[in-house]
Amino acid sequence: MVKKRILSFLLWWTLLLVPVAATWAQCAATPNSDANFRLFDVATKQEVQTLCVGRPVRLKDASGRQLDPAQVYYQKTAAIVCSGFQDTSTFYTPAAPGTITISQNTQNPQPNSSGLIFARTFPVKATPPPAFDLVACSAGLVQVTVTDQTYDQYTVTIGGQVVQPNPRPNAPVTYATNGATSVTLTGSYNSPTLCTNSLTKTFTPLPAPQRPIIQRLAVQAGGSVQFQFGALQPQYQYSLQVSDAAVGGYRTVTTLDPAATSYTLANAPAAGCYRLLLRDACQTSAPLPSLNDVCSITLTATSLEARNRLTWTTSQPGSFEISRNGQPLVQLPAGTRQYEDTAVTCGVAYTYRVTAAASGSTSLSNEVTVTTTSNLAPAAPRLAASFNLLNQVELTALVPRSASGGQLTYLRNGAALRTTASRTLRDSAVTLPQTVCYTARFQDACGNRSVESASVCPVILTATSANEEGTQVRLSWTALRGPDAAAPVTYRVLVLSATNAVLSTIAAGPDLTLPAFAPLLTQQDQQVLRYRVEATGGGLAGPSYSNVATVARAVKLFVPTAFTPNGDGLNDVLELKGRYLDNFRFVVIDRNGQEVFRATTRSQTWDGRIGTAAPVPGAYAWRFEANDQAGRHVLQQGTVTILR
Repeated sequence: MVKKRILSFLLWWTLLLVPVAATWAQCAATPNSDANFRLFDVATKQEVQTLCVGRPVRLKDASGRQLDPAQVYYQKTAAIVCSGFQDTSTFYTPAAPGTITISQNTQNPQPNSSGLIFARTFPVKATPPPAFDLVACSAGLVQVTVTDQTYDQYTVTIGGQVVQPNPRPNAPVTYATNGATSVTLTGSYNSPTLCTNSLTKTFTPLPAPQRPIIQRLAVQAGGSVQFQFGALQPQYQYSLQVSDAAVGGYRTVTTLDPAATSYTLANAPAAGCYRLLLRDACQTSAPLPSLNDVCSITLTATSLEARNRLTWTTSQPGSFEISRNGQPLVQLPAGTRQYEDTAVTCGVAYTYRVTAAASGSTSLSNEVTVTTTSNLAPAAPRLAASFNLLNQVELTALVPRSASGGQLTYLRNGAALRTTASRTLRDSAVTLPQTVCYTARFQDACGNRSVESASVCPVILTATSANEEGTQVRLSWTALRGPDAAAPVTYRVLVLSATNAVLSTIAAGPDLTLPAFAPLLTQQDQQVLRYRVEATGGGLAGPSYSNVATVARAVKLFVPTAFTPNGDGLNDVLELKGRYLDNFRFVVIDRNGQEVFRATTRSQTWDGRIGTAAPVPGAYAWRFEANDQAGRHVLQQGTVTILR
């Protein structure tokens, strides 16, 4: 038993020394020795010819001999080795890419022979997650750019399906997402190998692109153009473009930050047409232009002979609005390119701007300021003259609309009355019944003076009493002269109340007199009769009125010479009778000079009593004072006797 153990120990020692001795004897694989081994992937049990970093393999002897695993050794080095064998492990996991030589040392079946050396060299492939960039494009699209340089080929999986084409490094490819929100990139090699790896990235799909809008384009002083935009989508890219015949389309003048709401373009081309162009981040889909081009408007203005001529150039469609001094002036139809403003004042500066609006976009021209000038004499004004109810002449001058501003000089019977900017004047210094005629001339703000206007003469009315009692009245008046002297004139007489209300009218036609007539019943109790003539025609737009003429009838007082206060019902009281007794004082005085009765109205009567004493027969003096409606003072005196 001891002898067997000694022999076994010696045999083991001999075998241990064999590979070392063989190494020095020959450091090469032993050919034709049936020595062999194979590699199998641990995970799939598949034999492999290429190793993968980080993927374990199993080494399995393939010599067909019955070997003791404890006596099979492996070395993993850069080249074949023939010594230093100590590792009997059959599992190996590569740690770095490149090549690896695995040397196997096994027992030699020949007695007293050295061990067998067998070596194989394997490529080792790296297997990192493949690097790539992922960009969401417009709705339903995503762009993959492989930045990895490790693998020979790559595949893309979206929504669980491999999609085509396969990407190449640094060559962006756009894929349809079909609603998926993640992309998986897998890297592999051309040779059959298990060396592969994948990386998955998620993305947020972009909203559907909306057509961008240039809301406002305004040409500024100095030739710059200011733009205002509707809200831009931050997920997209935008460029501002201008039409350019030289390139046969549009050229980009600037790219825009999607957060921008406005932009100012310096030295912009005159009358250029602009659009916004939307692109997705990948610029793979068709660009989306703004709904409508917005074209700039270039405005110029000149003044010639009291009118301002505006001219503009643009390709902007639609109608135009012209503003003057910031206020709308006029609307003009599409295609208009010129306008003349005649409602201007010579010497005044005006600021103009042209605006066009269509489909949610507004284009504003540059502002232009022009001062109105002229060397033309303005047209003569047209005058109208009419008396008011205070017998003052009111003059109204009409000047051409284009001659606003300036000053008028009014003349009466050839003598200047006043120079004023007012279009109306009141002449309070008329001496009736003198005939008065008026003219006027106009000087505009540029110093140009018109000729004198046609003379206008208001009607002068005269009223006289045709009899002593004033029960018959005669009227006559001068002819109206209007701005058109040859135009016919008709007249009518207005009968007025004491408050100048029209009581009645009397048609006179073209006549200038009204023969004696009886005042109407409505005037019978009116001491002062009032008349006015209304004249129509003569080129006047409205009627002209004469002065108010009056006929003052005399106040009449009737006091009896005696009365009999005896209670018989006949002449028992002293009462006043007469006409136009409106504002008076009536006093009765006895023989001692004492006032015994006073009356201020017709309803007051005297029964002859003094206090409570019975009437005393005798003569009494009376005194009557009044102010009539014409303002005249009336005084009458007399006596009255009390009889039994």
